[in-house]
Amino acid sequence: MAKKTSGPNKSQEIRDYYVENPDAKPKQVVEALAAKGVVVTPAFVSTIKSTTGKKGPKTTRGPRVKRATKTTTSTRGTQPAAVKAGGSVTIDSLVRAKGLVKELGGIDNAMSALAALKRLAD
Repeated sequence: MAKKTSGPNKSQEIRDYYVENPDAKPKQVVEALAAKGVVVTPAFVSTIKSTTGKKGPKTTRGPRVKRATKTTTSTRGTQPAAVKAGGSVTIDSLVRAKGLVKELGGIDNAMSALAALKRLAD
């Protein structure tokens, strides 16, 4: 485990300096903080400057949903991979259903959406 140092928080000192001097270069920050007794490198200053202001975790594009674009070859011809003869459920269709459930916020919401869709289809 890292040893806790006593003394000023170097990162906070850098942030505070940039609040007062937003156009300062890393070397200028190093010199100014050295006068206060805080020893930092220009690379560390650049790192803190680049990460300051970023909030929260990185966002993703959302769930990836596989599309039924692959085809399988059978004696009857080609069909989408998610559809089997006789209407049976395939792994691909289950993966797509799972993505839909996640997108709608849970199984209950997905069931409500399917019920509404069924009423529209009738």
